[in-house]
Amino acid sequence: MFYSIIEKIILCLQSLVKLKLQVMKTIKLLTMLTAVAISAIVTAVEKPKMDVIPLTADRAIVSVTNENPALFEMSIETLDGSLVFYKQTTSASTQYQQVFDFANLEKGKYVLNLKVNDTKVIREFEVTSKNIHVGESKLRFDPYFSFKNDMLKFSYLNFDQENYQLYIYNNEGLIFQKKMGNDFAIQNGFNLSKLESGNYKVVLSSRNNEFAYNIVK
Repeated sequence: MFYSIIEKIILCLQSLVKLKLQVMKTIKLLTMLTAVAISAIVTAVEKPKMDVIPLTADRAIVSVTNENPALFEMSIETLDGSLVFYKQTTSASTQYQQVFDFANLEKGKYVLNLKVNDTKVIREFEVTSKNIHVGESKLRFDPYFSFKNDMLKFSYLNFDQENYQLYIYNNEGLIFQKKMGNDFAIQNGFNLSKLESGNYKVVLSSRNNEFAYNIVK
């Protein structure tokens, strides 16, 4: 009887070891999949650089460089999202420069946004009575969507750890929604084979961001 108990304990320990190995393999697989998703997104998008160099107490030069010729969208917003400046270049280029005069702006903090295709560069700056303080540059990427053989797939690098939800609309309104959570790497796939033929709009949104993707089935 004593040996029977020992054998049961050994079998139990062996089961726990196997379970631990399975968990470790699963974690390793998820880590690899996340790394692949990150690599796929980062290598597929632009990586522009935006420098903001103060010249005087109320003037600064903004210099943009990009590896490939592209159109640049530049905007300045208040911290509550109010737009105070917007400009889009009319021809593709690898560089852009502009001198900004902030003399007419109220003293306070602002956000300078640069959009190049699916990549966004964000820099906060503060206008004071004595000078201009420029914050660190933040790089953000739009999500990657694909629709093929009735499968909707997407991945997104959630740098700001916001809570996201996915919505699918047809011409009559919302037909599907699901919480995506706030993981750094958000990725998922949905089988849309049961949907009728037609036009659909997929929206991935959080409190501060919204991304849309149109599909035709």
